[in-house]
Amino acid sequence: MRLKRILITVMDYFLSMRIEKRPYQRFLNAVSLRFVCVLFIVAANPVSAQKVSVKGKFLTDSIEVGKPFLYTLSCRHAPAKEVFFPDSSFNYSPFEIISRKSFPSSTDEAGKITLDSAIYQLVTFDVSPSQVLRVPIYVYEKKDCTTVFTARDSIFLKKSNIDPVSKPNALRPETALIPLSSEFNFSILIGSLALIIGVTGAIYWVFGKDIYKQWRLIKLQRRHFEYLRSFNRLLRNAREKNNIKDAESAIIVWKNYLERLEKKPFATYTTREIMDNMPDDALAEALKNMDGIIYGQVKSKNMDVFLEVLKSGATRLYRSKRRQILDNPLP
Repeated sequence: MRLKRILITVMDYFLSMRIEKRPYQRFLNAVSLRFVCVLFIVAANPVSAQKVSVKGKFLTDSIEVGKPFLYTLSCRHAPAKEVFFPDSSFNYSPFEIISRKSFPSSTDEAGKITLDSAIYQLVTFDVSPSQVLRVPIYVYEKKDCTTVFTARDSIFLKKSNIDPVSKPNALRPETALIPLSSEFNFSILIGSLALIIGVTGAIYWVFGKDIYKQWRLIKLQRRHFEYLRSFNRLLRNAREKNNIKDAESAIIVWKNYLERLEKKPFATYTTREIMDNMPDDALAEALKNMDGIIYGQVKSKNMDVFLEVLKSGATRLYRSKRRQILDNPLP
């Protein structure tokens, strides 16, 4: 404030001076007046004259080829200033950028200086012993940006992970015998396949019908055992719990088994249609009684007896089918 008052007093003095008509005096007075005006402007605007302080530094003294390392960049400036840090588009040669992490701006308690900072993760593939980096900060002005560079910072390269170029070995004659790899004998393979096919064909020609007949019998027996296991489980539940739903499920299993055995739609047949295909008085009586129990929902103590009759009828049909396979020759 004192400097401002002094500058204003001096400027008033020069303005109030009586300027003589000599040319050199008029020139001196004009130059002095302009100088005083410049000083006044600088004193009245101390913030605009404040400099931007930029600092960049490696966080390690030495690096290795291909291994990342860190570089810090900070900028101190007036709070009114707006600065920009370089991003991945900047050429950090001889280094390459991996990532950048920026930190929030912080202003001191007096509100005169703001600190912006960032950490860069870099990597190098250059094998120069010493490598230098210089990074710019862009200060935003009204119409353009001013570039402020950091001081050059050097870093040294460790060569521990660089393989030295070895001299080629001199050629030496190799006199040891090398065993040759055996080649695959395709003629033996073809002969073996032909022999297997011939033996298989001969066996099928001689025993093929018997083998096919035995396969049919085994499949028929396996299906019968599966049917008995399911039917006996439902029959046991119906006998012990006197449950009509288990009896109904048993009849469904019985019809499905007959359908697979005779290749006829027994599952959709009525009792009369079943009797037309399986004429048996005991079986017909058991089916009629089971229809009355299921559709009338009337429990009966003889329900398990009727189911045993159905089971016996299916077993007789299975045995008849088995005898038919054994007796009839295949075409």
